[in-house]
Amino acid sequence: MTTAIIIAVSAVLILGLIGLNAWMGGWTPSTVDSLETAAAQLRQDLLGFEADDGVLARDNRAALIREKTTGRFGLVVAQGDILVSRLLTSGDIVGVTENENALDLRFRDFTFPNTHFEFENSDVAAQWRARLTGDVEHHA
Repeated sequence: MTTAIIIAVSAVLILGLIGLNAWMGGWTPSTVDSLETAAAQLRQDLLGFEADDGVLARDNRAALIREKTTGRFGLVVAQGDILVSRLLTSGDIVGVTENENALDLRFRDFTFPNTHFEFENSDVAAQWRARLTGDVEHHA
């Protein structure tokens, strides 16, 4: 009988913690609200990062921003309830698959997940694919 009471009280307390987490917004996924938000995240995470032009994914789950001085790229991706950033060169990208107005990016860093990036149209996707892969012919 004592075991049943302990199990029941534990279950109620666990459900209470889950409810408290949901009430406090614990399951609200993060988003990249704007390029300014992404640039601020990159400046915070990567000291000395100077933002140039960039693009925000249509679903507000990722942003790519070119660095002014080096031409590298800052990538900010919403993962769970936080924003994760990476500094990328073309050598950090294993593959870029273009599918109409979207790019699927695969990275050498196995700790960083592949990223699906949907653009406003296929021309913008092609332009950013060329930039990321260093393909000068398509970048014009």
